[in-house]
Amino acid sequence: MDFTQQMATKLLAHAIRQLGQTVNEALCVTPDKRVIRAMLRDVRDTLDEFEDAYFDDPEPPSPS
Repeated sequence: MDFTQQMATKLLAHAIRQLGQTVNEALCVTPDKRVIRAMLRDVRDTLDEFEDAYFDDPEPPSPS
């Protein structure tokens, strides 16, 4: 695993942590749905960053 993939995996771990915080907010006695929606947006953004970094590798150089 190269450095870029390692850093991308850290983004994935961060998204998991964010999602856990979102679940905690949703389980509150009086959850604030605006906050939950904003937290979910952050999770989606982090997952998008992960996907871009992890899967969109530059094309390998073609053999000459």
